[in-house]
Order: sequence, then structure tokens, then C-alpha cells
Amino acid sequence: MKRHLTTALRLTAATVVAVLAAAGCGAGTGGGSVDPGSVKAEDTGATLKLWVRPGNESVTDAVVKAYNSSHKNQVEITHVPADQYMTKFAAAAQSGSLPDILATDVVYMPQVVRTGAVLDLTSLLAADGAAGHLSPAHTEASTEGGKVYGVPYVADTSLYLYNKTLFKQAGLDPDKPPTTWKGLIAAADAITALGHGNKGFYISGDAPSTLAYDFTPLIWAQRGNVVSSSESFQFDNAPTRNALTFLQTLYRHGDIPETAKTDTGDGFFSVFASGRIGIDFAGGNGVNTAAIDAKSKGFTFGLAPIPGPDSGQIGTFSGGDVASIAASSKHVDQAWDFIDWLVSKQTQQDVYLKLPALPVRTDVQVPGSLGEQFAVPASLVPHGRVVASPAYNNVVADPQGPWLTMIRSVVFNGADPAAATRKAQAAADAASRN
Repeated sequence: MKRHLTTALRLTAATVVAVLAAAGCGAGTGGGSVDPGSVKAEDTGATLKLWVRPGNESVTDAVVKAYNSSHKNQVEITHVPADQYMTKFAAAAQSGSLPDILATDVVYMPQVVRTGAVLDLTSLLAADGAAGHLSPAHTEASTEGGKVYGVPYVADTSLYLYNKTLFKQAGLDPDKPPTTWKGLIAAADAITALGHGNKGFYISGDAPSTLAYDFTPLIWAQRGNVVSSSESFQFDNAPTRNALTFLQTLYRHGDIPETAKTDTGDGFFSVFASGRIGIDFAGGNGVNTAAIDAKSKGFTFGLAPIPGPDSGQIGTFSGGDVASIAASSKHVDQAWDFIDWLVSKQTQQDVYLKLPALPVRTDVQVPGSLGEQFAVPASLVPHGRVVASPAYNNVVADPQGPWLTMIRSVVFNGADPAAATRKAQAAADAASRN
């Protein structure tokens, strides 16, 4: 899975909400006029429309196929280009032509919820027993005013991949991946010292949302926050400065290849797959990491949590998609039948694990037979967090925004972390008001 996360999107949360408010679609009062208490699962042969974004078809489409093969209701999928999703959403909500079910990138759920266009699922999830057992990051992003408007559809976590073959060549224990920043730097230095084109560390350095996926865990591992409880961004703080200094050190040591500076996300997995990178901050939904053809390049690799500066600290960004029901749907009961089935423990065990794909429930055990490509990311789902802010696009996803500018200025251009975080804070505050 390539981690662009819709970096080309330019529709702000304020624009989406304003468009829908003008259309009379109760912005900020999620759920429309549908009474959740009257909703019940029905399998009556209805045709349900579902929007999904490309990139996760190996899960989204396969899950729909499993539902269609066992139900009278039939779900029809439309793949909406990621960089058009929110624009198309706003236009469809304004014209009353939303599909029955929406599968939205988790980082944009706060925007969707605030439009008032999706159904409140809180009581339904409590009644079916799923509440409290779903991916916490997806739930957080789908919650407004204590009510939950979506469920996890695709789960993904950020972690790091490490080349066990290079570890062994550098005199490092291939079965003991580093658990601190100091350990990561020492391992990266040792692998870079091997020469012959080997480099110790890799990030996609010109991909803002990919860096959100990989950089935020360094902050969260220190118990820092990226977004406050009031949904304002927090950059001017010690955890952010510490994380920037950590990556700056790796670059100064020569552990990060120069090509990383211009990588807009295409190298997220492919550079590591070359067999010349020791440690790669990336992600795993099991499917993508298991697809790396390391054998043909003559190496083996492992996965490990992204650590903080001290042992025992970890952080992870939960990516993926959230499924919600359009309050304007004429088939709300049938749409709930799909959602209810989707998040059931039985579906997670009988469908997701057999694909295989990461379960979206935290109470489903991944069998050891799937290997660490699934076990490690699955173990991180309960710890996952997400940048849940309606201003995500302005501040983080924008290639000219304060997030990418801050990281690149420090890591690659040697800027002072304190000065960079102060500047980023001012720019984030201004962008959040737009």
C-alpha cells in the first residue's frame, strides 16, 4: 500500500461543512433525521451503494465479495480516486446523491462527521457488542460529542521494517531489533559503515502524509500529543523537538540516502525491498509487508514497533478506512446489516483472517501461522492513534503546509528544531483558522 494519503486534496473542512450547511445538511449534528433507535439489520435483497478509495481493494473488495456471497442484500462498489474523495463527497451530499455506505480514509472522518451526513451508530454498536472492541484510533476519528459515526473497515499500523541479513553482516543481533532511539542510531550507523551502497535508515522525506504516518509515533511514544483535545495542532513542544533531532542525527550521520529527500511516497516499501536499507519506518496491514519479495534479493526481514527514546516506549499511527452509513440512505436497515456483519467477531475470524488481513477488532487473536507480518501490526492496533483534526488537510497533507516544511527544514536542511517548531506552530494556527 502506497502511503500518499491524498496529498493532492485541497478541499478544507470549513469548505465541506459550508457547502453542506448551504444545502441544509445539518453540519455538526451528525446523523440527520434518522432515529438510530429505529434501525434494525435487515437482509431483504436491497442493492447497496458503497464508495471506497483505491489502494485497499485487497481488503475492501474481498470483504464485500464475502458479504454478497452469503446475503440477499448486494453491495455495489464504486472506487473513488483518493484525491477526489472529499470533493465528490461534498458534491453528492449537496445534491442528495450520497451512496448508502461510505468507506473514508480515517484521517478525514472528523470532516465527514461534522457535516451531519452520516448516521449515529453509538447505540447500535453497544447493542451488538462491538463497542469497546474496535480499533481505538478509527473510533476516535469517528467520534464527535461522545457519539460514534463510523467503524473500522481496513486497519493499518505504522512500525519499522529491518533487514535481518544486514543486521547480521553488521554484527548486530538479527533477532533483537532496537527498542530505543539510541539503539536505532547505533544500528543504522553500523549498517551504513558496511558500504557498498548500504544505508542504515529510510523515510520518504517529501511525502507529508507518509511522514505523518512515520513521524507522529516518535511524538506519541514520548506521551506527547500532535493534536490537543480542542483539535488544535501542537508543534512547539519538547517531544516534537526531540523527534526532529533524532531524525536530524540520522541524516547527519549519513544513514539516510540523499534520494529520500525527494521521495514523495513511491519508495515507502520499494526502497527497503532493494535489500540495501537496514531500517525503514513504514507500515503494515500484513498484506503489503508480506508481499515484499525479499527472497529474490537474498535477505530476510523483521518488523518491530517504532520506539521512543527510552526502552518500553512505543507509538503507532493507525491508518486505513472507516465505514459509515449515509443518513440520507433509503436502505439504512440493510446498510446496518452490512456494518453489523462487518464488525462481528465471526466476520473478523472467518473473512479477514482468511484473506488474510488485519482484524479491525482488538479481541480477535491473529494465529501464529500468519507470521510476524500480521502478528506485529495486529499487536499494535490497540495502541494506535490518528491525527484527528478537521484541519488535517491544511496543516499536514498540504505539501506546502507547516508539517512538511518543519520536518524537512530540520532533518535535511539543518534548521534549529526550536526555531522550526515555533514557526510551524504559528503557521498551523493560521492554517487551522482558514
